[in-house]
Amino acid sequence: MPIEQATPQAANRRRFIAYGASVAAAAGFSSSWAQAPSFPIAGKPIRIVIPAPPGGPADILARALAVHLTAQLDGTPVIVESKPGGASVPAALAVASAPPDGHTLLLTINTTHTQVPHMFGKPPYDPFREFTPITQVYRNGSILVAHPSVAANDLKELIELSKVSGPIPAGSPGPGTNGHLYIEMLNLQYGAKLSHVPYKGSADATRDLLGGFIKVLFDSPTTSLPHIRSGREKALAVVGPSRLKELPDVKTVRELGYSALEVTGWMGFFGPANLPPATLDRLNKALVAAIRRPEIHAQFEPLGLDLTGTTPSEFLAIVRSDHETWGRIIKQTGVKLD
Repeated sequence: MPIEQATPQAANRRRFIAYGASVAAAAGFSSSWAQAPSFPIAGKPIRIVIPAPPGGPADILARALAVHLTAQLDGTPVIVESKPGGASVPAALAVASAPPDGHTLLLTINTTHTQVPHMFGKPPYDPFREFTPITQVYRNGSILVAHPSVAANDLKELIELSKVSGPIPAGSPGPGTNGHLYIEMLNLQYGAKLSHVPYKGSADATRDLLGGFIKVLFDSPTTSLPHIRSGREKALAVVGPSRLKELPDVKTVRELGYSALEVTGWMGFFGPANLPPATLDRLNKALVAAIRRPEIHAQFEPLGLDLTGTTPSEFLAIVRSDHETWGRIIKQTGVKLD
């Protein structure tokens, strides 16, 4: 083949060929980008990780929402996986380290993102850099419940009883949870004598309360209301801005004079950091649609849950505000997990 002479025409031909090659390469890149797996990925289930054992509020809610989430996401199977204990750190890390493809989600209470990072000298994760907030599911207060044998009918009487009888064993769903911090706040700010007994979730703590091994527990309405109705537990106070319509005679902590405890909790969905915007948008819309299903409201509103379903940006603002509030409280109480 003859060698092309170095003429202006030959140079132009080479430039044209090079330009054509670059256009083809760019077209190929655009084609491969467009063909990247969309969400949900066919044949890949969605995993909802909860930092609690089966049978607790998170497990009950996750399984109820999973049915409707599957319907919203083209029949994609949804699996609920329990990773209890460790102050929710193992569950959080499992999601933070997962691929950001929308198929691994964390359903957790506010403790994981607003409290736990403040309780370690070196936080085990960054609640903002390592996660993507998707939606808040509900807001709720807690109910201070007691074994029927406890000789107190409200929080004020319980505090007075603890001063006279000595430390009263008080359970919580785990170290660093709302229930644990409420106990420490009562001891520090109001002179109560409650001895904290941590568990690996609400279900385990409730079991021991029913058995009389612990005497009081700050618990979710989801698990406590059925036992209150049956007479196996009695309600001493409600943590929240108003009384529960299911317990109209039980006063709030503010009404009883303990307003420092009025910080309430929530539960929400997070994904790993860097979820693609389209994936985040579809997940948010699918989860909010599931949360707003009439069946979900009928099942959970009677348990004292204020179902919400927020946008990602609304949820991020809530997380940031509560992270600051609980940080101040944790500094005051001196609670540490390391």
